[in-house]
Amino acid sequence: MKDRIFAKSSLPPISPKHCQEPLQNTEFFHKNNVSFSFSAKSYMRIELNHSATVKKLNINDVKAVSKMLAVGILIVIIAISAIGAGYYYMISRPTTSPSPTPEVTPTPATSATPLASLTPAPSSKVKDTLIIGTTDSVETCLDPANAYDFFGWEIIQSLGDSLVDYNPGSDQIVPALAASWTVSSDNLVWTFNLRQGVHFDNGSEFTANAVKYSFDRNIQINDPDGPYVGIGYGDIIKSVTVVSPYVVQFTLNYPFAAFLSLMACQASDIVDPAHAPMSNITWSINDVVQYHAGDPRASNPMGLGPYTLQNWIRTAGKDSELDLKANPNYWNASGGYPKTQNIIIKMFADQSSLALAIQSGDVDIAFRQLSSTDITSMQNKPNLKVWTGTGAFIQYLCFQEKYAPFNDSVARQAVASAINRTALVQTVFQGQAQELYCMIPIGMAGHTDSFKTWGAPDYTLTKQLLATLGYNENHKFTFDLWYESSGHYPSSAQQALVLKDSLEASGVISVNLQSLDWAGYKNARSSETMQAYIMGWYPDYIDADDYIYPFVSSSGDSWLHINYASATMDALVQNARGNTTQSVRNDLYSQINDLIAADCPIIPLYQSSAYAVTNPNVQGVYLDVTQQWRNWLVYENTG
Repeated sequence: MKDRIFAKSSLPPISPKHCQEPLQNTEFFHKNNVSFSFSAKSYMRIELNHSATVKKLNINDVKAVSKMLAVGILIVIIAISAIGAGYYYMISRPTTSPSPTPEVTPTPATSATPLASLTPAPSSKVKDTLIIGTTDSVETCLDPANAYDFFGWEIIQSLGDSLVDYNPGSDQIVPALAASWTVSSDNLVWTFNLRQGVHFDNGSEFTANAVKYSFDRNIQINDPDGPYVGIGYGDIIKSVTVVSPYVVQFTLNYPFAAFLSLMACQASDIVDPAHAPMSNITWSINDVVQYHAGDPRASNPMGLGPYTLQNWIRTAGKDSELDLKANPNYWNASGGYPKTQNIIIKMFADQSSLALAIQSGDVDIAFRQLSSTDITSMQNKPNLKVWTGTGAFIQYLCFQEKYAPFNDSVARQAVASAINRTALVQTVFQGQAQELYCMIPIGMAGHTDSFKTWGAPDYTLTKQLLATLGYNENHKFTFDLWYESSGHYPSSAQQALVLKDSLEASGVISVNLQSLDWAGYKNARSSETMQAYIMGWYPDYIDADDYIYPFVSSSGDSWLHINYASATMDALVQNARGNTTQSVRNDLYSQINDLIAADCPIIPLYQSSAYAVTNPNVQGVYLDVTQQWRNWLVYENTG
């Protein structure tokens, strides 16, 4: 079985956690969202150029020795030539530590933040500790088998590492714990050659056994609210085999188009078997590593990342602070990572208090969530820097189909026809978001505006639909609309008010707004007590599948608890997952989008850009399409 080479182990392996600028001379496995064509020519070219340079240097050395023996008077000339050749070799060879490039001032509005140098200038001093403020928190725990939230994943990727990663500022896949990999011609067998000499934070060696242990464990735990069920790891992966101490092989059940991207998501980070033990003869949900007050080491199963968890303060289920410290055993510590030795993350009650904290200097970085008004005002303040990134974050409206009234698709369709997305985007987000008529984000392969069939809004249609259910101006369709109130999502209360106004403008709908803090909100979601509720989504991996399978597949949407099931939908989703031809996938996603719009189990609302605000000297911020926040890259120059 002939393999296609994706990365050659003879090349210097490069990972986003130790690369220092975009890889200009390489052609990594680059997806056009879901297209997985690849060429190994660039790797071959780099290897040949590298070899040629070395060979040239060796020849110069030989010539220099010959001339020194034959003609003593030419010693000085040859020495100068050798120095010049050595300098040429130094600046032209591939390296894991390229020279830094100047940082570009981030631009406002919808333009993506330019890639910046990840390395401070040699003459600059870097602040030892950075304080990051957020309104977010860890939803449940820091175990990849269970954690399925943005902030939890942010901490997991700071404490752990995956086989491959995204190159900062792009959707290119680059080596991480795996130095290289191959895939069989039928796309069913993926073989990863692991980086050697890597150790967990406790000093134990990382080998292929830890990879197999991690995936076998997390799949068998089978947490219905976790990513392994939500994404369908067990559906995708047939087996994980240890070929040798530094070679691990994945055999798939079908040729999953986004497999390499899946390996880059935080749920695929490798756990330390010593801190993720099996309590019985098989793994179960009881083996999920939970929060342990006063014991941060026992509160996470990670250990391969740039940081270790030094402190985690949680009171009555609410986080107030997490402290990260540089991991001395991190495999790329010698490369200068993490850039900042200590990261202190402080939680704030709401957007206003977070905005005050960054403006007063109480924090160095403010990230998630700031109001659109505050972001706009801060763009004009010289003592602050506003970073803007690609928008792949979406929010959507969910319906509980287990009970009336939303067990009837007509009721859901009526709501869809009465939503004014323009008002939502302009009023709440001041134009810093886009109206969304599809679960797949704008700009991603597979996107179609299927929900435009319901109008924007179309109140005549709303009345017609509800009339078939017996509702009118004198007997209004009434339901509870829930939103979270603790800053987990941006401007949730304002969003809910605009949606209420939009729906009630139909004249035949009455909305009762209800709210809970995030801890209570997720519990209400799991207990299936909310009639309609607003949720949000950051990508797990960069592929249309990640915006479809976790929401409308009957096996993948268990975490969302909407109780939607459709055999037709399941078949379409499975066909899209198992097909690697882009044009075919696009057609399948068009059909999926149309069926979502027809059934209305969920309604897409808007797509937003990513924003962060920092002190002016903070560097290394990347807000790219992955939506990942990379703590190990940020730093602040102090002089």
